[in-house]
Amino acid sequence: MSLLSKPLNKETASSSESNQRIYDFLKMHPVGVLATVDPNGNPNATVIYYSVDEYFKAIFITKRDTKKNDNLQHNNHLQLVAYDASSQTTAQITGIAIDITDTSEADEAFNATLKAAVRTSEAGVPPISKLYAGQYVAYHIEPKQIRMAVFARPDPGGYDIYETIDF
Repeated sequence: MSLLSKPLNKETASSSESNQRIYDFLKMHPVGVLATVDPNGNPNATVIYYSVDEYFKAIFITKRDTKKNDNLQHNNHLQLVAYDASSQTTAQITGIAIDITDTSEADEAFNATLKAAVRTSEAGVPPISKLYAGQYVAYHIEPKQIRMAVFARPDPGGYDIYETIDF
């Protein structure tokens, strides 16, 4: 079940093949850098585990007394960036963080985070679980734009390296 209320706007998407490449990349790279802004306008970035559904909605968890949660309570605009060094690929999700209040949806976010940690790390637990920073809180990102670039493509210059989905 998707937490996003509306499906992808096909008219503004770059192409179905492009959408599939972006989706596959995001599914395969569940670790990203979340950028937020504090109340004074200062940037803050932190590494998080996330998951993405078929509507390109990403979910993640944090704890109530973290800087990222404080920032999102003040200003819910954010950007999440995933990167793959071997293919020199980046994907940037620009959107709005929505606090998940439904318990089953929050459990989905927690389970997705745990699965990503098990799949990608030797520790098998997400770093957020090691912080004493209050209760867990879950968010989903309502995407406004996703932009992926594959810098390792062999034809520099005349080829547009960006693939974009606008919502």
